[in-house]
Amino acid sequence: MMPQADGMDMNVLMQRLRRLATLDTTVFDEVRTDPNATVPAIAVAIGSMLLAGIGGWLWWEVADFGQGGRVFVQSVIVGTILSFLVWLVWVLITYVMLAQVFRARGDLYELARVMGFALAPLALTLLMFIPEVDFGIGLTALALVFGTTLIAVQSATDAPAGRVLVAVGLGFAVWAIVLGLITTSSRTLAPGFFVVDRPIDALRDAIGAFG
Repeated sequence: MMPQADGMDMNVLMQRLRRLATLDTTVFDEVRTDPNATVPAIAVAIGSMLLAGIGGWLWWEVADFGQGGRVFVQSVIVGTILSFLVWLVWVLITYVMLAQVFRARGDLYELARVMGFALAPLALTLLMFIPEVDFGIGLTALALVFGTTLIAVQSATDAPAGRVLVAVGLGFAVWAIVLGLITTSSRTLAPGFFVVDRPIDALRDAIGAFG
């Protein structure tokens, strides 16, 4: 069972997020060994995905593609839930690769804590509604998430950097591919940057219909 947490200290949580914002990666060493950081880590993961969902929805509204209410429900609400569930798979894949395949030190709860905090840069996708730089912001947020997750996982294992890259990269690929696949021209079931897939798919469908 998951270790019990005494509660979520908002002051500690905000301090850690501020430190992460200043690239202080020693935060990962702290949360790795702190059972009380489990709930805050999950909160950071969900909160970041929720903000990403809102950012994707705002991008949709600014672009005036229509059906904003449906996109809000599908992407922000359902998409955040699905994104979080697939992220849990990402954590599990990373754990299995490190602990079972590579036989390195790896604790599932420690990985969940550090990887939860490593998702914080995803919140930058909230700014995707800004015209001209929307795609760049979304792509940068995903790149930062991948980079911070690499650093976070490295703090929780004794595996060499190359094996950490394989473990994290495999989980990230599954997360990104699944979220991309569940967003089509008719539905938007993923948050943030993945919303971009829907109008692109709709355009492809339209071209195909005339082809």
